[in-house]
Amino acid sequence: MLITVENLSHTFGDKKLYEKVSFRVLRGEKIGLIGANGTGKTTLIKILGGDVSPDEGSITINPNIKIGYLDQYAKLNGKLTIQEYLKSAFSDLLVLSDELDSINSELRKTSDEETMHRLIRQATRIREKLESHNFFQIDSEVAKIASGLGLTAIGMDRPIAKLSGGQKVKLMLAKVLLEVPELLILDEPTNFLDAEHVEWLIKFLKEFKGAFLIVSHNEEFLNNVCNRIIEVEFTSLTKYKGNYQDYLIKKQMRIDSYEKEYIKDQKERARLTEYINKNKARASTSKLAKSREKQLAKMKPMAKLKKLPEPHFKFTYKPVSAETLLKVNNLEIGYYYSLLPAMSFKLANREKLSLQGFNGIGKSTLLKTLIGELKPIKGHFEFFSDVVIGYYAQDHIWENDELSALQVIQNEYPTLTHNEIRSRLASCGIVDEVAVQPIKSLSGGEQAKVKLCRILFKPCNVLLLDEPTNHLDHNAKVALVKAIKEFPGSVIFVTHENEFAGEITNKVFNIESLLVD
Repeated sequence: MLITVENLSHTFGDKKLYEKVSFRVLRGEKIGLIGANGTGKTTLIKILGGDVSPDEGSITINPNIKIGYLDQYAKLNGKLTIQEYLKSAFSDLLVLSDELDSINSELRKTSDEETMHRLIRQATRIREKLESHNFFQIDSEVAKIASGLGLTAIGMDRPIAKLSGGQKVKLMLAKVLLEVPELLILDEPTNFLDAEHVEWLIKFLKEFKGAFLIVSHNEEFLNNVCNRIIEVEFTSLTKYKGNYQDYLIKKQMRIDSYEKEYIKDQKERARLTEYINKNKARASTSKLAKSREKQLAKMKPMAKLKKLPEPHFKFTYKPVSAETLLKVNNLEIGYYYSLLPAMSFKLANREKLSLQGFNGIGKSTLLKTLIGELKPIKGHFEFFSDVVIGYYAQDHIWENDELSALQVIQNEYPTLTHNEIRSRLASCGIVDEVAVQPIKSLSGGEQAKVKLCRILFKPCNVLLLDEPTNHLDHNAKVALVKAIKEFPGSVIFVTHENEFAGEITNKVFNIESLLVD
């Protein structure tokens, strides 16, 4: 046993997340924690990680295990380099190494035989401990993990202060993996990884000898690495044996079984009720009717199966007559200097263009340049005069995160009525009290839906979408694919999810091709 959770209940604001749920994490279990946006997956991770105290219930953690917890919002020392931060994963061993150096220094100075024997024994114990923990392979281990997650391409001497939000998350993930804990607790680890690094992480987790609990909406990833699935739904947790595909099959079997029992229950209730109504007034059958009444009263009521609301996205299209909506000529992009050689390409009307390339190559930088947030280093680009852009940024950054989703939309579209905004938010899956809570209190997936909703109101003919599936649950991804397919305009998008890209792409621009001589 690694973790035992008993009778856990927790409320966030006015929303009940869990109601007396219990589960265990056992050795060898590789668990995917799934559920719709806003059901409390990240909150559960924070409770297990000690960042949040539950309202009720108990959590027992095996005191003899080491837990690796990825907190994406942890503050890092910006002065440290990537190399220095990663080596801090071995801080205990580094302390022992310093102690060994100190002992060796004393040995060189002393001539007393008794002191020498004592110091040699101490040095031997420390060296054996360092060797048992592969201390002398630290640099190669750091290099292996850093390379696997794409950090070496950024530069191991790069200060943390100069990293993007996504790069910092990758850095924290690398450190957690280097610590080699008995239990990994990770929240959306693939969000900032490109396809190559997701594949590397899959291989790492398959070979990982410990257990893990991972929140993810990446179904292909879960299918590859998990042998258990825990679903958070309607304040309860259900544990399934097997990978994600097994979960889908078993859940559907549970639903089918429950619906059959529910129909049977309803028919029996209707039959008994009809008999009672027909016979309770007759003297000859009143006793039988009363018996049926008692039978009906003893029947435990079955609730109708709850279903999550299906999100629906529909982008507003502004007609445009041109066949070519964007021309890019010898464009060089970057913040202070060119990240890449000059690029040239065109975007035709109705094209769905997938920007591809390794993480950090400049895909997001290109989108920021096209919307005017960054100035070109050299070259130029031109949109057709009637082009109107709808832009979805990767990072969840708000001018005022104390505002509610309702207020955010009202401020951007002041002519819309309260009911119009409420209706559109609801169609995106932002309903009830979630629409009036401060944005900062919403889950990553809920914030993503608010950002999408903000674009839906804007008539446009070109969409620039930077990792739009990050944080979105399965149903929202399906709805987004449908909306993009139905959008008559053009789309340039970045995604690390191959399945999502395959559904909508009709043109690919692989930025890595610019690096080939």
